[in-house]
Amino acid sequence: MLARLTVHFPFQPTRSFLVEGGGERVIGRDPDCDIVLDDDRVSRRHARLIQDEGAWRLHDLGSTNGTSLEGRPLQDAVLGERGWISFGGLLARFERSSPDREGEESRRREERIRTSISLQRGLDPSLGLPRLLERVLESVLQLSGAERGVVLLRTAEGGLEVAARRDVEEEELGGSATAIERAASTGRPVAISDVRTDPLLRDRESVISGDIRALICLPLHVFERPIGLIYADSRKPGTSFGELDVEILEAMAAHAALAIVMARVDRELKGLAARLPDAASELAHARALLAGEDA
Repeated sequence: MLARLTVHFPFQPTRSFLVEGGGERVIGRDPDCDIVLDDDRVSRRHARLIQDEGAWRLHDLGSTNGTSLEGRPLQDAVLGERGWISFGGLLARFERSSPDREGEESRRREERIRTSISLQRGLDPSLGLPRLLERVLESVLQLSGAERGVVLLRTAEGGLEVAARRDVEEEELGGSATAIERAASTGRPVAISDVRTDPLLRDRESVISGDIRALICLPLHVFERPIGLIYADSRKPGTSFGELDVEILEAMAAHAALAIVMARVDRELKGLAARLPDAASELAHARALLAGEDA
């Protein structure tokens, strides 16, 4: 028998643990645990997952913050086909699995990687900066499954300005400012698969009014120099950003950042070339004036 435990860490991608039947697995914060959950709310040895005689059981090991199943505290309980578990406040989704289901999931992952490579090839700087930014946003939304998003680029003063958007107004970003600021300051992606469980975001008015369920924020940098961010969110229940999802999107963001810089340079060079005839004419005129004065 197989089971999968998908853990929703705050500000991080979800982590998925495939558990094989037989014996038991200790879950906790201690590095020696079978399933390590690095979160301060989780005790060092928090709970034990046991598979025996065709059933999966969850047993609390006297944890400080307790364990609950579907919102109900437990000491020992039989797990069904699927269910939500809280390890001291850290949410996880338990689901029974099978070799066929895991094989299908593996095929979906491979297809997403192929799609990502294809989309990266379409990020051509020769499109021009405006069209390129639109395509970057389209690609991220397609890969992430999100419906809305923005591309934010650094200004000369070091701030961020909206350079492209899809179905989101600038003022709506206020509720997600914490995630954007975190991604900007750390230079690392921020992924939240269930905003309603995040204590820093769930009460934000724009999050509530927009019914945001999940969000992701990807830094854009070239040779460690930050040039902006891509933000996307989803209102669809069940949207989740796992480690593989974030890795794929990071690769997309890295390719996009380089294409954006190249498109910017191309635009500046074309602008300079367009000004050269005028500059040459002005220089010739100035030389003529100087020659007249010398005469």
